[in-house]
Amino acid sequence: MSIDLHTVLASHAYIVASPDESLRNEAAALLARSFLCERGEREPCGVCTGCRLALAGTHPDLVTVERKTDDKGKAKSALSVEQVRQMVLDAWARPQIAARKVYVLRDAQFMNLPAQNAALKILEEPPAHDVFILCTESAETLLPTIRSRCVTLRIGGEKRVLRDELAAEYLLLAAKRERLGLCLLMGKCDDWDAERLGSFLESLRAALADALCGRSAVSGLTGEKAVSLLALCDRAEEYRRLNVGTKHIMGMLCALK
Repeated sequence: MSIDLHTVLASHAYIVASPDESLRNEAAALLARSFLCERGEREPCGVCTGCRLALAGTHPDLVTVERKTDDKGKAKSALSVEQVRQMVLDAWARPQIAARKVYVLRDAQFMNLPAQNAALKILEEPPAHDVFILCTESAETLLPTIRSRCVTLRIGGEKRVLRDELAAEYLLLAAKRERLGLCLLMGKCDDWDAERLGSFLESLRAALADALCGRSAVSGLTGEKAVSLLALCDRAEEYRRLNVGTKHIMGMLCALK
């Protein structure tokens, strides 16, 4: 992968945006090594201690923040505000061996509004020794105030395909405000377990992110409606994590504003 590091290494915060997860993670890793390389050049040398530790995933000043996994090893549907707040606290500690401390936030599109607001605080007034790299499918999934404080690197890749046909059907009905249709649709799913519900909510968030950044279109789904539905998904996910019953959550998903 090639990034013109001569033009981008001038900020404390970056957004690496690509619909291809492996591409954006690779680009973020290259950018992180550029800050940790001991030779201080634009391109990481790959042979110094800093580069070798970063490549091995053991550099003490390279911190990766990503979604936690459940007891089955599946990534949870949100990058929590608690994780972001812990990163903010850690960011005030000075680097151990490098001149900079680098934080890589993977799947930043899964930060809900409280988590994004928590991240914004450190991006507004960061310690001088810190660098933040936010990996996301699309920069447009992040708050405008976050985007304004970051250098955005857009990497190519294939578009994400909605994996859940039921989520696509839900969005069509929600966009048209067909509450009866939504109740009938969700009524078929009230026996889901928490894992299946989490997968459904994740698919909804992915589809809404695609719609907001123009990668896909849903008939009748305006930007305002998409943002409102994202907030509804966030609330539903919070309830799911609190072990609220599936029937109650499905009812909430039908109660559109």
